[in-house]
Amino acid sequence: MCVSSEDISFDRVRELFNDEQECVKLLFASKWPDGFRCPSCAHRFAYVITTRRMPLYECKACRTQTSLQKGTILEGSRTPLRVWFQAIFLLSRPDSVNAVQLSNVIGVTYKTGWLMYHKIRFAMSDVESRERLSGIVRITDAVYGQRFSGSRDWDAHEQPLFIGSSESETGKITRIIIKKQPEKLPESRFSRPSPAPFLDRYVDPEFEHQAIVSYRFDRQKRNYILLDIASKVEHWLADTFNGIGPKHLDAYLDQFCYMWNRQDQPLFLELIRICAITPTITYPLLTRSSSGRSSRSSRPSTLRSARAS
Repeated sequence: MCVSSEDISFDRVRELFNDEQECVKLLFASKWPDGFRCPSCAHRFAYVITTRRMPLYECKACRTQTSLQKGTILEGSRTPLRVWFQAIFLLSRPDSVNAVQLSNVIGVTYKTGWLMYHKIRFAMSDVESRERLSGIVRITDAVYGQRFSGSRDWDAHEQPLFIGSSESETGKITRIIIKKQPEKLPESRFSRPSPAPFLDRYVDPEFEHQAIVSYRFDRQKRNYILLDIASKVEHWLADTFNGIGPKHLDAYLDQFCYMWNRQDQPLFLELIRICAITPTITYPLLTRSSSGRSSRSSRPSTLRSARAS
């Protein structure tokens, strides 16, 4: 099966991946591009057991049995592969959908669609976590859900962020990272937060001390390009998901960055590939209570719609 065009339509995806066996072939090629490799002993050959819905592979050397879904985002899911591939396609497109729309289009319950969406988003986050900013690094603070008031106190719905970028020598932004600021916040909304935690975690140590830091209230040194990206994030979260609360905000920010950092690349097959090599995240882990800012995260955002995220 050849899927090479990024202009492929959703109807074409449903046509190409209507047969589960074709989906099995693509998932196998995505998980093991160089052929089967035993997760226990790295042996290259296996017996294929086809008596189950999904094939089972038994290593010819150590007899370890492994399923095609094990160690992937799809592990433990009973949803057909063709439906998973439809969901992955929709999430690979620039015009994002929310969980309600995803569920309606692929024909699953809202709970199933919500979980599938978060699992695919988790794969995006995993990829984004592997690369730090380097080269010419610029950082600024920003606020998601900012309330425009003269008060020095943080509003319960505001989420302070840091946004950083890597620039080439020609000034082109090649990569962005956007994260919530650490739990310990400045006392005032107008204070300058320390960039040290962001630098330490998300910037290559070789370039950490050369990073150029600016602040949103510093009119003379304000980084309008990064603040414009922060504004785009806010509009994307509002328009697509009706706003997001603090618990999963970092995951949604990772999704935005994943798409932004690859805006000139074909993503459908690449997203299948990373879903095939990323261990899954479970529903209990996704829904467990957050240890976020108790004074601010306990109240749901007025922008948030629980059945859109």
